[in-house]
Amino acid sequence: MRGSGRVPPPMSAPSCPACASPSLQPSFQGPRLDVETCERCGHRVASHRAPRNTADYHAQYDSGGFMDSLRVTRQRQARRIVERLRRHVPQPSRLLDFGAGRAWFLEGCREAGVQELSGADISELSVNLMRDAGIPAMRLPLPEGGQWHLPLQDLPFRPRILTLLDVVEHFPGAHLTDMVRHLVTQLAPELEWVVLKVPVASGLLYRVSRAMAGVASPGLFEQLYQAGTFPPHESYFTHDSMKAFLPRVGLELVDAFGDLDFEADSLADRAHALKRLPRPLVSLAGQGLGAVARGLSLEDAGIFIARVSGNRA
Repeated sequence: MRGSGRVPPPMSAPSCPACASPSLQPSFQGPRLDVETCERCGHRVASHRAPRNTADYHAQYDSGGFMDSLRVTRQRQARRIVERLRRHVPQPSRLLDFGAGRAWFLEGCREAGVQELSGADISELSVNLMRDAGIPAMRLPLPEGGQWHLPLQDLPFRPRILTLLDVVEHFPGAHLTDMVRHLVTQLAPELEWVVLKVPVASGLLYRVSRAMAGVASPGLFEQLYQAGTFPPHESYFTHDSMKAFLPRVGLELVDAFGDLDFEADSLADRAHALKRLPRPLVSLAGQGLGAVARGLSLEDAGIFIARVSGNRA
């Protein structure tokens, strides 16, 4: 904990969003956010104080090097996810990417041979990009409490596979379980598989940034929680918290693996808090972090493949 060491006051979440345990404890207090940690499953819950940007989500980030690096990462991850998914679904098809962003994942899936793709996003920019790429897309309404209605009439098929990549960590903790369960329920009975990618607190970059926040600057730690953007990261998962969370939303964990979630040679383009440092030094640090994270299985993203409960098709 930063500063004088005083214990911050209890925060708003009454119980852990992942495992429902009433064992959340304050673990970090900073100028722009506070974090609580579940003593049972390790899940992190953030409370943000930073002013939130109300612009289109996909217009809030820098163009140029940041976006170029992010695109490379997302398309690499698409190849990995499709390869891993084929262990369980030899011919993946009818895939809906919820929160599709700039459609980089969907483009990667198409290149990998996945048949029948579609995307959904609240962003008009995102929907237009998908349609320009020839990918069916639906514009999402804003959620209402714990429900997020899907305008399924805008899709040419009923999805068999749902991908939630870099999505559920943005859901408010109080509504996390209800929102994911509602998405899964709306897609029944055709939905068979759900793939989730979330940030994990066991990652090396998370650990390093947390240590830096405790003794120096919280900038990198705040960036990991996307403080000041909208929507920011409300949660950081652990493998234990995901194992507790999935059964609560009607899913059975089948497979899990880690991913760096950045390209080791372009960390300088992704970590805004490190921009003041010499680029060669940051690139070298990125390569070192990447090598250590892979060697110790301390990747900063967890990818989880789950089957819809009761569906053995």
